[in-house]
Amino acid sequence: MLKSHLRIAWRGIIRHKGYSLINIVGLAVGMAVCILILLWVEDEISFDRFHTDADRIYRVVSENEGEWWLSSPWAIGGVLKKDFPEILKTSRYTARSALVSYRDSNSYESVALVDPDFLSIFTFPLVRGDPRTVLEAAQSAVLTEKTARQYFRNEDPIGKSIRLNREHDMIVTGIIKDVPGNSSLSFDVLAPVQMLPKDVLDSWAVECETYVLLDKNASLPNLRTKMAGTTVKYDKRTEVKVVNDLEPLRRIHLYSLNGTGAVVYVYIFSAIALLVLVLACANFINLTTARSGKRAKEIGIKKVVGATRAALIRQFLVEAMVHTVLAFVLALLLVLLFLPSFNNLAGKNISWSIFRDARLLTAMLGVALLTGLLAGGYPALVLSMLKPIRTLRQVSATASHRSLLRRMLVAFQFTVAITLTIGAMVIHRQLDYIRNKDLGFDRLQIVTLEMNPDLLKGYESLKNELKQHANVLNVTSANNLPTGVGNINPVYWEGRGPEQYVIMNFDAVDHDYIDTFGMKIAAGRDFSEDLETDRRNYIVNEAAVRFMKLQDPVGKLFSIWENEGRIVGVVKDFHSTSLHDEIRPLVLTLNQEWQPAYVFVKIRAADVRRTLEFMESVWKRFAKNYPFEYQFLDDKFAAQYSSEERMGQLSNYFSALAILISCFGLVGLSSFMAAERTKEIGVRRALGATASSIVGLLSREFMLLVLAASAISWPVAFWAASRWLREFAYHTDIGLQAFLVSSALVVGTALLTLSYQTIRAARANPVESLRYE
Repeated sequence: MLKSHLRIAWRGIIRHKGYSLINIVGLAVGMAVCILILLWVEDEISFDRFHTDADRIYRVVSENEGEWWLSSPWAIGGVLKKDFPEILKTSRYTARSALVSYRDSNSYESVALVDPDFLSIFTFPLVRGDPRTVLEAAQSAVLTEKTARQYFRNEDPIGKSIRLNREHDMIVTGIIKDVPGNSSLSFDVLAPVQMLPKDVLDSWAVECETYVLLDKNASLPNLRTKMAGTTVKYDKRTEVKVVNDLEPLRRIHLYSLNGTGAVVYVYIFSAIALLVLVLACANFINLTTARSGKRAKEIGIKKVVGATRAALIRQFLVEAMVHTVLAFVLALLLVLLFLPSFNNLAGKNISWSIFRDARLLTAMLGVALLTGLLAGGYPALVLSMLKPIRTLRQVSATASHRSLLRRMLVAFQFTVAITLTIGAMVIHRQLDYIRNKDLGFDRLQIVTLEMNPDLLKGYESLKNELKQHANVLNVTSANNLPTGVGNINPVYWEGRGPEQYVIMNFDAVDHDYIDTFGMKIAAGRDFSEDLETDRRNYIVNEAAVRFMKLQDPVGKLFSIWENEGRIVGVVKDFHSTSLHDEIRPLVLTLNQEWQPAYVFVKIRAADVRRTLEFMESVWKRFAKNYPFEYQFLDDKFAAQYSSEERMGQLSNYFSALAILISCFGLVGLSSFMAAERTKEIGVRRALGATASSIVGLLSREFMLLVLAASAISWPVAFWAASRWLREFAYHTDIGLQAFLVSSALVVGTALLTLSYQTIRAARANPVESLRYE
């Protein structure tokens, strides 16, 4: 019986190549998109789950007055381990760029400073070395396999000496496997945090990440309650009410501290995957039920000779599954073909080996089975219930029902297509808003250089030499990028004593900082190079003034910790963090206690290449042991939104594919409807109807459905876009343009799709049309 069903299915494919091709290609594209998104989602949710004890690893986070920080005090790890037996192991973690040198090889690498327990908490397998001892010595270093190959090639690295930042001689004690792409922690070199000064490690400055491993029987709610006041208990410098909490390792990538993050895109693209698959299934159902009249006589004869409804259902399901299997094979080929491009677009590194993952293969086969059941189930039920007498007379008892279903499915397809297109346009609009947003400072033509010890020693001379070039407009330095100020410290001001500290962001800057970035002074003055007292003074932003509720802040007492000074100026608010966040209170200081990490050079747009060559020549005189590496600040700003950029590009492609799949259905349906109405068209033409009126007649119903889809999709898209834009504290308005353009785009595409079949039918010879049976 199965063999007979398969033979019938294959004959149907051969006999009706056009419809079969549309069905199979439409299903294949839908399944390919679904599988690619499935691979992407799998990669996203797999972050940090490869660690053996991932469910018992937590990051210590801090909160003050509703603001959360992923960092914690340097000293808190040891205190937590001592005070709470539920915490078995702790490790600090701070990653920074450092120059790694071995013989003639020099390159900047990501060096993570950690405690010896780090490799006992996390599962980063060692190729060489003992995880319990490789980080015990203060001068030890563990390299990833890639880093070891880069510096040592065919040599045995163990026992060899490397230098960090031309200052610290480190002995390679272990080789670790390369960090997986689905790890929240990324590094090239591991080194002991004990290489930092003891006063730093014992301090309660909130400047590093701390991870803990809990006992299997630990009660997380009780532990969180008990440890909440640890900073307040031990940090005697301040009465700031810092609350300590634990964030599960497995939530770090998907969720930000405020409860949203990458998981939003997981939900969005999972929904898109399902919708695109349903679109493809809708095409199959539409075309199969539309052609049921052609098969009515076949069904009637089979029922007359004794075929049961169950047997007919099996036949149609087998036919659907044959189409689905062929589409699934084609979908896998499409996935294999486009996976490299998809990786590049999504910023992933999903490899071919992922297809050897039994769980994913099962999920993919599940997608194929679900598609077959969705696509074939309804047509099987509808076609199998046709009455023999009516089918043999070629009168369908369910024609109006099928017609209503077809209209609903077409409307659904274009509702999805328009919704996705509006979503893609809103994302594009927000990204354009971000690119053109006035940040309160000039980020264009700013060359960013990383500070190093040699450069720091001769910084003033370097600055003066650079400014001699006609294309160099200004030079300054700071502890942070202006687009990502992350320093926090307790402050107080006049009218609020040291016993009433609050937390504020701050940045240690150079005299020319405000001038270089084109920031505006709202009150008071800029720092003066001629006034030595300004090294104790401060400039605050307008948000800080509002927070402090000072009517006339200039001249008022202000202090970071015990560093008392005066407010000499108020800078207009600028975006010192991502546009996801509100502008926060910010303090600028000249205090060199916090050494600058970056040098910023403002240059003219003309002859950039020669200007950079000049900068490199000056660099080599002051820091010849360090490679000249630069980046434009605008590129660093764009990198803050790389995730949104990738999501925007993916949304564009998915919207285009949704429209494409919907148009597949229109091609088949318009072809079928034209064939069904061939004689009617011939009569109309014979009676004098013009070709344009025939095109309008055949297109009218589809256009009404597309317009109905617009009416349905607009409120859905508005709700979804509004929810997404809430992720940004500063965002564009949705605007009517996205809705109008999206609907016009889909309507225009639908018209183009319909035009070939309708014009062809309308221009056919009436004589031939009247002979058509």
